[in-house]
Formats: sequence, C-alpha cells, structure tokens
Amino acid sequence: MKRIKYLIVVFISLIGLSFMTTTTFAKTNLSSIEHDVNHASADEPLVFSHRGSPYNNPDHSFSGYNQAIKDGTQYIEQDVWLSKDNVLYVSHDKNLEKTTGKNINISDSTSSELSNVKLRNGEPLHKLSDVFDKYKKKVHYIIETKKGAGDNTDTEKALAKELNTYKMNNNIIMQDSSIPGIKEFHSKKSQKKVPILWLMDAVTQRQYLEKINNAPKYIKFVSVDLDQLTPKLIKAAHKNGFKINTWVMNTYNNNYNALNKYKVDSLFTNNTKETLHLIKKWK
Repeated sequence: MKRIKYLIVVFISLIGLSFMTTTTFAKTNLSSIEHDVNHASADEPLVFSHRGSPYNNPDHSFSGYNQAIKDGTQYIEQDVWLSKDNVLYVSHDKNLEKTTGKNINISDSTSSELSNVKLRNGEPLHKLSDVFDKYKKKVHYIIETKKGAGDNTDTEKALAKELNTYKMNNNIIMQDSSIPGIKEFHSKKSQKKVPILWLMDAVTQRQYLEKINNAPKYIKFVSVDLDQLTPKLIKAAHKNGFKINTWVMNTYNNNYNALNKYKVDSLFTNNTKETLHLIKKWK
C-alpha cells in the first residue's frame, strides 16, 4: 500500500514537472523583437494581429487578444489615445460609439469618466497599463500613437514614459503616421532601439516614392495600404533599407496578394489563424 502511494506521488510530481517544462518552453518560445525584425522577409513574414481578433470580439478587448494569442500570434496591436488627464487608453477610434455604444471622445474625457465605460462584451475600456499588467512580457506589442489632425506629440511622449515605467522597451514595435511624432519618440534615449513602423498615407505612387526616399533611416518598416501597394514601392523601400508592411488581411485574396504576389516582409491581419495557416501552407 505504501509503495502504491509512493508511486502515485512520483507520478503526480512527474506530471507537474512536465507541465512546468511545457510552460517554460512556451514562454521561451517567444523570440526577441530584434530577431523578428532582422529576419522579417518574404520567407519569414512578421504577422501583427490587428486590433486583436475583430471578427468575433470588440476591437482591443482582452477576449480578442486572448483569441489572437490562442491562434498563434506573437504580436497584438494597440491603438492609444490620451485622455483629458493624460492617461493612455486603447481604442482604434477617438470616439467610442463603435465599441461601446456611447458617444464619448477619449480626448475630451477624464480617466474617472472613462473608468465607467464598457465595451460591448462587458469588458471595461482598457488603459494601456491594463494591457501590460495582464499580458506582461508573454507577448509582444505593436503600438500606434493616435491623435487628431494638427495635435502635438504628447501621445508619443506619454507612450515613451509608459514604456519606461513598465520596462517594455524591448517588447514593442512603435507605429505612427506622423513623422514629427516618430522623431519625438525616437529622440528619447531609452527608445533608440525600439523598432518603428511608419504608416504612410499618399494618393499617388509618386508621392509614396518621395516619402520613402526621404524617410528617416532609423525607421524599420514603411507601411502601405494593400490596395495601393506596387512592386515599385517595394523595390524603393528595400533599396532604402526599409522592410515593407501592408494592411489589412480580411480575405483569402488579401493574404494571397500580400504574401504571394507582393511578398511583403510583414502584415496586419484581422484573422491571425488563417494568415498563419496560409503562410505555413505556401512555404
């Protein structure tokens, strides 16, 4: 009887050891951002989960992030806005009508007011600090600083400060549509090594080419809407030392064009599971 009890204890201990090993492996399986950026290519495209998993979850909800992580992502995206009292909140839009049903602007509201706002699935509107507290360094982040037209660089300054507070400087890619904002963020000594993705906006190929040729060389990715992407733009980006990014993958054809036709280095997807499956299938 004693021998049976001993064997049971040993068996349970081995199961626990196996679980710990698996958990440790899962954590160490997250490659560094430096490695990912350096190796991002047509052969190893970097996949960013756009707003989490927006098909079946509210944008930037924990349920959406959880689904994206379950589907295999290593990068969850956040869009951040400053509240009236300078707190970073995660939302694609400044106005919260789409995700909460409330006609509220983040920039016109205090954190006290926003603390009572719920996403459509019942989750609270998340601060960036909430996201860091929940996921810590178990996943990487790609964070876009957002603001109204003509606004200053306060959002970039706030993001730099938040990264220092949470020691997340090695766990994010920063994205911005504003060159002044990019320059402000990169000017901070603690952010010099943070990879930057520039979300470009133009009407003609000529305008895009001019922007690519004059972009700061410390930028890692230049991003072009898939509908506007051309081989010439990709060639110009690579010639200038930039990786090419595109957005956003909604359909099989989107994935096919981005991955097989244009052979981009990275992309944003609304369906992490499908995009990762197609990458594996087409290798």
